[in-house]
Amino acid sequence: MRQKIRLGGIAFLALSIACGIAERVFYGARLDENGILQESWFLPLSALFFLLGIVLLISSFLFRKR
Repeated sequence: MRQKIRLGGIAFLALSIACGIAERVFYGARLDENGILQESWFLPLSALFFLLGIVLLISSFLFRKR
């Protein structure tokens, strides 16, 4: 079970990196005609996947200690 949790954490971190790269490639720091920054859903997904990955990795290490 510990290995599956750790693998899930690594997968979420990889998804976070992929979403961050997609955000930069497709949107970058694009401003519209009113000077408002345009962002996609890749940026919040990247943060969410990063947090999930970190939580899963920490929990996998905590299960090892028990």
